[in-house]
Amino acid sequence: MRRTSWFTAGSLLLLAVPAACRDGIMSPVGQPVKAPSAGAPAPISLAPQARPSLQLSGGLPDSGSTDFVVGPSGGVFFAGNHAVIFPSQSICDPATSSYGPTEWDVPCAPLQSPLKIHAEVRRANGQTSVDFTPSLRFVPSTNPAKWVWIVMYTPEAVNASTDLSRFNIVWIKSLGADGVDETPFDSTLRTYVDTWQGLSMRRIKHFTGYLVGAGRDDTGGSPPP
Repeated sequence: MRRTSWFTAGSLLLLAVPAACRDGIMSPVGQPVKAPSAGAPAPISLAPQARPSLQLSGGLPDSGSTDFVVGPSGGVFFAGNHAVIFPSQSICDPATSSYGPTEWDVPCAPLQSPLKIHAEVRRANGQTSVDFTPSLRFVPSTNPAKWVWIVMYTPEAVNASTDLSRFNIVWIKSLGADGVDETPFDSTLRTYVDTWQGLSMRRIKHFTGYLVGAGRDDTGGSPPP
């Protein structure tokens, strides 16, 4: 039976937007506030200047699935109201690369052929999850312009207060699993929240899935399995 999908995919021009003044962070009412800790969700003004600039309009169903194909040149691909941005040569070839929590920063050969990716989106109890298959990791880089980014539509973030923890994007092993905050082990994975557009975005080093709306995971412990 043919599946009807409400997802779209395609490449867009990514623009690096200069960050706002970094001498201080302004609250929605224009008052300076204390900068968040290194791993806590932060205002979009603190994001790397090479981050992608993307607008998400919302309006699509909260749950669904789709398949899209990513090639060596990368691109922007949409999963419902959310998106993943792949720079050129950013996906490790799954046929030759290793995978696992000790491998995220190990050099790998970039993918040189098209790869089909399946995405599932679910929303329940105020939380939105996006789960991807197959499991992949991405080419390590210290340049934010070469990072893979996930952008999630979080309209509740519009005019949010200075506590942005509930808009944190955390890793999940599968749909329905508990979220794990990876930032205690790598601060480059912190979430940045756009309180004007209602977006949360962060660097990701690997698939499977990600969840927003769970707040921070304060249990500590070891890196995600």
